Amino acid sequence: RILSRLRTAMTASETPVEPPARRDGRRDRWAAHRAARRAELIDAVLEAVRQRGPAVDMDDIAAVSGVAKPVFYRYFKDKGDLFLAVGREVGERLVSDVVAAVEGREHPREMISAGVATFLSAVEDDPEVYRFVLQRPANAAAASDYSAVISKHVSRVIGDLLRGAGRDTGVAEPWGFAMVGAVRSAAERWLDEPTMSRAALTGYLTDLLWSGGRAAPTTRTARSVAA
Repeated sequence: RILSRLRTAMTASETPVEPPARRDGRRDRWAAHRAARRAELIDAVLEAVRQRGPAVDMDDIAAVSGVAKPVFYRYFKDKGDLFLAVGREVGERLVSDVVAAVEGREHPREMISAGVATFLSAVEDDPEVYRFVLQRPANAAAASDYSAVISKHVSRVIGDLLRGAGRDTGVAEPWGFAMVGAVRSAAERWLDEPTMSRAALTGYLTDLLWSGGRAAPTTRTARSVAA
């Protein structure tokens, strides 16, 4: 009986056991595949938008991309989820471009000018995509859309600058969202009726946004007293 138990224990110890790392590796590979496929499908939507305009539907997207509609729904819950993901992706790409544009610029006014110029350049170069991403799906939270992605980043940058200058950071978020809202509104009007050059619009918006920023309170106390 003792020998029998010993043989059983030895046999069990020799049975290969898949290490946890290997199982994790498969999950990682699947997650990477899923992320890559989602990125491909987002690019397919963008190409359809460029060809068919901002009012594209899933039939348009399937026709242009050659990808059947059910394939999209394997990676996105529904059309709203897909379109929201497209908006976030475009917003994140623009944020990356803006970061690159303002890098190395020391004066906040120069940073505003570079950011506005980059935004307007993206709008001018890809107008159909810009119009598309502004159409937030009805079931999408406002905090997740294209404008919010950009506004949150701008607010963080403003907050860092104000904090470094010892000023009230409470104004960072309203100022950041207001800045992006102003540029977005002006850009939409400019797309419909380009009455001036991109450089001229960049200059006007920079002056406007910089003037507003100079009114930021020095401290929270200053804002409370002023109120």
